[in-house]
Amino acid sequence: MGKWKTFLLMVLVSFCIVLVVAGVVFCKKSNTFHCPSISSSNELKRVVFETNGKITSQWLTHELHIRKGTDLFSLDISSMRKQLETISQIRNILIEKRYPDTLYIKINECVPMLKLVANVGGEKKLFLVDEEDGRIFSPICYGREDVLDLLPVNLILKTNKLQFLPQEGISTVRELISILKGEFLDIFQSIKFLDLRNYDHRSGAIWSTIGLHLKNEIVVVLKPQDFHLQLMKLDYLINEKCQYNLHRIKKITISSPDNAILEYK
Repeated sequence: MGKWKTFLLMVLVSFCIVLVVAGVVFCKKSNTFHCPSISSSNELKRVVFETNGKITSQWLTHELHIRKGTDLFSLDISSMRKQLETISQIRNILIEKRYPDTLYIKINECVPMLKLVANVGGEKKLFLVDEEDGRIFSPICYGREDVLDLLPVNLILKTNKLQFLPQEGISTVRELISILKGEFLDIFQSIKFLDLRNYDHRSGAIWSTIGLHLKNEIVVVLKPQDFHLQLMKLDYLINEKCQYNLHRIKKITISSPDNAILEYK
C-alpha cells in the first residue's frame, strides 16, 4: 500500500513539472514572459501638473522628456527634481509617482514685482525680481504682455557666478508699490523706472533712499518710511502747486515731515 502511494505522488509531481515547463515555453514563444500584468498596470497614462505661475505643462514635459506609455516605476524623479532646481524661476518642487498610472508635479514659482535688463556676458537679458524675497530670476513662459505692467528697476546687482542673489529689504519696496497702485495710481503710471541704487534696507542710513524717475524727467527722492505722507506731498506738488512749471523741475527731495526740496533745471 505504501509503495502505491509513493508511485502516485511521483506521478503527480512529474505532471506538475511538465505543466510548468509547458507554460514557460508558451510564454517565451508569445513574448509575454516578462510579467505582462506588471508592465501594463504601471504604464504612465496621466501627468497631473499644478503651478502658481506661468510655466506650462507643454514646457515641463518637453524639458523633462516625459513620454506617456513609459514605465512609471522606472522614472527617475530624483533626477527630474534636480533638473528643475536649476531653474531660477522655480522656488520649490514636489514630484510624486501615484500608482498605478499617474505622475504628479507641483511647482511653486517666484512671483515678479519688478523687471530689469542686465548685461550678462556682453548680452542684454531681461530678468524679473521676486516680490517675496527679491531674488532675481530668468523668466520662462512669460510673454511680452505679462511684464508690461511691471516697473523697471535700477539696482546694484549682487552676483555669484552669474546667479543673481536675493535683494535685502524688498518688503519695503513692496510696500511702496502697493501704496502707489492702491492710492496714487497717477503717480505709479507716470514712473519711468524705480531707482534702488542708493537704497539700503537698514533703517536710518543716510544713503537709504528710493528714487522715482518720472516720465517727465523729474527725479523724486523718497525716504523708506511713511510713504503715504511723502506721496501725498508729491501728489500735491505735481497737481496743485507746480502743475504749470513741472517742465522746470528736475528733482524733488521729500525727506522731512513738513517740507520738500525742489531743484530746477
